Amino acid sequence: MLDGDAAFLLLATDDETELEVRATTGLPAARQRFARVPVETGASRYGSARMPAVHEDLAAVPGAVPLLEGTGMRSVVTVPLKVEGRLTGSLGVAAESANRYSNEEALRLQFAADRIALAVESARLGELERLRRGSLSFLVEASDLLAGTLDRDQTLALMAQMTVPTLATWCAVYTIADQASDPYLSYVLHEDEDRIDGLKELLSSIAPPDPVPTLGARVWSAPGDAAHRAALTASVRALDHPTSPLSSGIDTTLATASAVAGETVVLPLVARNRVIGMLTLGRPSEDHFRQEILELAEDLSRRAALALDNARLYSERVAISQSLQRSLLPPGLPTIPGVEVDVIYRAAGEGNEVGGDFYDLFPIRDGAYGFAIGDVCGTGPEAAAVTGLARHALRLLAREGFGGPAVLERLNAAILDEGARSRFLTLLYGEMRPQEDGSAILKVVCAGHPLPLRLRPDGTVEPAAEPQPLLGVMEDLELYEQTVTLDPGDVLLCVTDGVTERREGTRMLGDDGLAEVLRTCTGLTAGAVASRVLRAVERFAQAPASDDMAILAMRLREPDPS
Repeated sequence: MLDGDAAFLLLATDDETELEVRATTGLPAARQRFARVPVETGASRYGSARMPAVHEDLAAVPGAVPLLEGTGMRSVVTVPLKVEGRLTGSLGVAAESANRYSNEEALRLQFAADRIALAVESARLGELERLRRGSLSFLVEASDLLAGTLDRDQTLALMAQMTVPTLATWCAVYTIADQASDPYLSYVLHEDEDRIDGLKELLSSIAPPDPVPTLGARVWSAPGDAAHRAALTASVRALDHPTSPLSSGIDTTLATASAVAGETVVLPLVARNRVIGMLTLGRPSEDHFRQEILELAEDLSRRAALALDNARLYSERVAISQSLQRSLLPPGLPTIPGVEVDVIYRAAGEGNEVGGDFYDLFPIRDGAYGFAIGDVCGTGPEAAAVTGLARHALRLLAREGFGGPAVLERLNAAILDEGARSRFLTLLYGEMRPQEDGSAILKVVCAGHPLPLRLRPDGTVEPAAEPQPLLGVMEDLELYEQTVTLDPGDVLLCVTDGVTERREGTRMLGDDGLAEVLRTCTGLTAGAVASRVLRAVERFAQAPASDDMAILAMRLREPDPS
């Protein structure tokens, strides 16, 4: 209509402060799409997009129309798009020759703009509504995924995978351990997997963005001198043209230099009033971020920051819990002359290393060794607290020279002294003294615990102790010690009720079932016996174990026939 060489359509942002390039013809559309220009560019006659403007020669007023810089256009006419008096966009036509347009062409273009403004606004609102519906679905799905994990590394991976390629071409997540630490590059993702390593190397070689707590996206200009950036840009362009001589031998890092050459924005990850990292998003040099995408990324960053901080807090709690729990387990098993020993321990509950079941094996004095296996009522940290009390008290009292009954009676008093925190405790405690002939003398006290089983080389299985009252119930206990002699080849199996009370519906493994399993272990080593018992327990029921479980197997070695 105006015999132009180029035309462009810009739409106003919601606050009417900027215009966003949405369509062009005769211009490098891909490079300019979604670029922004201010509505008010100055105080001159044509300094506002709210009024028609005619520039007869752009060479005389450089920078008057930023969109046309470097395009070869000399004259341009622009008119506003308005709906009910509100600025909704701008329409422009440009020509390569000067003095092409006058006020008459401006009136003709304004006449056309007035008639297409309502249709353009309707299309924009429809597009915006579709985008917002998609954004809501995206954020709901993102929230579900982030809420489904408390693992830090998995949270970082989810953040990146939800961002690329939906919101950006590539992203990098920086994390900050504490206020005194510098940002650390924790995760990098690019939509082209071949560029991930190069992008990571490139970002590792430059300083990270400043951890500014200001909400919203801000443009990040990666550091580096102009020559360096030019080399990077040239490398990217060579990569885009594989037949170019420049493309041969391009380093991977340079091939991914779009991370520096393109538009890059940074969003702070703020959780509980503290900056814990930054989410960095990038696009190729010919593309720009839309405002709606940046707003969506900002919403995602808030959810991701909270998920990342929750993962950090959970990891710290688990680390502390596991450190305390490990202190409740024996540091190691001693070597007993002529005796094979193996232990299998399973604590019920996710993240638990120690529960209400415990075991111990330790040297006492003069070739004697103490061993114990017990079960505190309940599971979890409360039961583990009594576990620690019991195990350490057993070692201390045994090394002070007390016999089995005296050790358990004093432990019973210590448990009752805990008051409301006290818990019932079943305990098998014994002292083993290996003999020169290969046998071993045991002195055993079984306080309410599943009886220890003795397996002879001929397959005979029999209890090695008698039941007595459990601990933590009565103040006055009358316990007694039983003496058992183990012969070479004999196996002593001690378990907690997590083994014998394994259930599948109304069936229970029980003492008889355990004895049947043990009868099949003739000739096996202590480790093989413990493993076979564990497999039998796991196969007895399909559901995960709901109770702690400990298995202690000791076998006296038979003399070498040679």
